[in-house]
Amino acid sequence: MFTFCQRKIKTPKNIIIARTDKIGDLVLSIPAISMVKKMYPESKLYVLARRYNAEIVKGFPFIDGVISIDVYNEEQLTAKIKQINADVFIALYSNSQILKLALKSGAKYRIGPLSKPFSWFVYNKGIRQHRSESVKNEAEYNLDLVRHMDKELFASQKITIDKIPYGKLNHNKIVSFLDANSIYNYIVVHPFSGGSTKNFRIDEYIKLINKIHEQWPDKKVVISSSESDINDAEYIVQHCSNTYVYTAKSILELAALIDKCRLYIGASTGPSHIAGNLGKKCVCIYPAYKFLSHTRWGLYGNDTNTTYIVPDINNVEQDYKSKVFSNITDDIIDKAAEKALEKLYGGA
Repeated sequence: MFTFCQRKIKTPKNIIIARTDKIGDLVLSIPAISMVKKMYPESKLYVLARRYNAEIVKGFPFIDGVISIDVYNEEQLTAKIKQINADVFIALYSNSQILKLALKSGAKYRIGPLSKPFSWFVYNKGIRQHRSESVKNEAEYNLDLVRHMDKELFASQKITIDKIPYGKLNHNKIVSFLDANSIYNYIVVHPFSGGSTKNFRIDEYIKLINKIHEQWPDKKVVISSSESDINDAEYIVQHCSNTYVYTAKSILELAALIDKCRLYIGASTGPSHIAGNLGKKCVCIYPAYKFLSHTRWGLYGNDTNTTYIVPDINNVEQDYKSKVFSNITDDIIDKAAEKALEKLYGGA
């Protein structure tokens, strides 16, 4: 691992941490963000995120401010960044916009992955990480960047997985939905991935749910869905017994729904990482392809509760441009159902 600038960072007054990509990426950044505050409890800590997932981190008491970068035009955003007067800028994810913001922040120390050519000029305390080799979890790559601030100070603190605080209002919304439908001790299935990875087809999720119901007919299933996926969600309900749809109005509402379930089932997507953060029992469908595998994108810190189904582990002919697995057999569906039932019956 190549690094610039070995000097330890003394107590900074203000720190900016940027993670401006998807839901799961931001969830996997929580341990690193939390660690920064443990290392520098007197520092003010600001997070840059996207508007649609900023709620994930807004409720944490160790974060002093969250800026949604897509709410402002370029001039407004630059002004807000400069107002922070940051001593340290940490880019857990880097693109051309973040590279420019790191420079415009005026931070003395700029930490980030040395990947793109311009990054070597911007991140004066950068690290060459080779993330594409996917040899560790994304959360660990994030923590490596934070460790570079002061290795001894980092080692003196404990890495924790702080649970997403979804608040009483969202708790009450979910309780009202569950009570109205007499749903208790339920499974959440999130059958959508937004095209970010390979997944089962909708009909294969139907087979999986029905296979679970063969062994546990009274178990209720809640399909978590966005408005854009509602037609597919309702199609599943039409073909499965004891199955309901819940369309969360926010990420925190979804977190409350997941937190109260007995088991979560889904692909490599944001809601799965929320389930992992909340320590839920999970059965997750992941591809074997290295760059998308659970080695890199698994549910960090939830290994004992998570079983990964890897449909293509023995099928090297997969087309990874396609967002669904090919040649899903009944054996694969049976295995996924078996692992779900093991967890429902109390297995690991």
